[in-house]
Amino acid sequence: MIHKKLPFSALEALLSGHLLDNPILMFSGKSRGSHQSNVSQNAQSSNSEESTAVLTCLPDKSLTASNKQDLQQIRKAIREHSASNRNRPHSSPVTAPFCSGWAGYLSYEAGRVLQGLPASQLTTPLAEFFHYPLSIYLDFAENSCNLQNPHNLPDTVTIPFINHIQAAIQKLRKTDNPSSPQQQWQGGWSKEQYQQAFGATRNYLVAGDCYQVNLAMPFHCQADLTNHNPASLLQTFNAPFSAYLKTPAQTLFSVSPERFIRIDGDRIETKPIKGTIARGETAEADEHNRQWLANSPKNRAENLMIVDLLRNDLSRSAEPFSVKVTKLFDIESHANVHHMVSTIVATRRPDQHAVDVIFDALPGGSITGAPKRRAMEVIDELEHESRGAYCGVLGYFDDAGHADFNILIRTIAATTNGAVCWGGGGIVMDSTWEDEWQEIHSKVGRILNTPL
Repeated sequence: MIHKKLPFSALEALLSGHLLDNPILMFSGKSRGSHQSNVSQNAQSSNSEESTAVLTCLPDKSLTASNKQDLQQIRKAIREHSASNRNRPHSSPVTAPFCSGWAGYLSYEAGRVLQGLPASQLTTPLAEFFHYPLSIYLDFAENSCNLQNPHNLPDTVTIPFINHIQAAIQKLRKTDNPSSPQQQWQGGWSKEQYQQAFGATRNYLVAGDCYQVNLAMPFHCQADLTNHNPASLLQTFNAPFSAYLKTPAQTLFSVSPERFIRIDGDRIETKPIKGTIARGETAEADEHNRQWLANSPKNRAENLMIVDLLRNDLSRSAEPFSVKVTKLFDIESHANVHHMVSTIVATRRPDQHAVDVIFDALPGGSITGAPKRRAMEVIDELEHESRGAYCGVLGYFDDAGHADFNILIRTIAATTNGAVCWGGGGIVMDSTWEDEWQEIHSKVGRILNTPL
């Protein structure tokens, strides 16, 4: 591993990432339960010291899927790359979770296809992955950047990479940066339409088709946001599994609070979210909301349903009897909401590659409901619009053998024809449409009101 300090700051790299060629930025914020949990503009606040980020661009390989066969080709290619990479010199990451490897996304629709459901009408790919041979680590505590060159690649590779980033930063320095206008978003459903879909969902619960269904609704923006800067959104939310990815097909802005699956050696971990309440306006109200969520029988039951579903999902790739729930009903606080989060771990079987673990668990149970396949059929009937990247996963299979993916919630998916941001929640027998409607707006309202 070669580390090299670069002649620009972490903040400059963060602010110029959208100007790069096919960039991906993985931003791990550390929300501390404060209404002010954002990354300081001077990169010197305590929150910024705890946040980390990796930025890369200029991939040397790409993989795109538009059907099930393409998805299996991606799976095969990543497995084969890992096998051929075993004998290459490589040091395990020291300062950052990703140094080089495959990074990209699998859409919710990819999960539907892998579950054997009919393909939706697609406007964007099922999946896109890119291999990045280099990356830079953004150290917000020191406001510095370090080149990460795990394979000791020569100057003929590293210099063009560094020059490309420097050119983007120079362009940023020369550009006037007026404050970004707030975008205009329109809900895809009226309150009456949501109430009707909620009622239909509840009928399926009463009939015994499902125990829980994650019903979601879209919000649309007509503007082309594909070249907009993600920094303000990342800084405002400081969410632990945030990411930004710009591809030829679309741009994803994600401030996700939820990990899908992390694989470190033979250890598998997932952290499903089920149970949400808005932050309070005062410290007292905020603590009241937090305690209410922690003790809510409804939200505990909802969370436990998904824990059981994900225990089953992980067991497909795990050593027998290794699946364990290490944390149940934890409360995590984020910029706009409190969440109930559980943690499940397992030991990966030797015959299971990291890519197998991810593909075989798609889509995440926390964003479908239980049982998974029937819940997805209900979702398909009632939502009337394909989710696309929303509720898919974004992350990496790195060259050191690690993998980490978020769930693409709290996410804007932008194309040149406009943008969409979905909000949803799990519906169970004792849910009310009024509470679920409010929960959707608590989750996405601040995202829609944050200028890009």
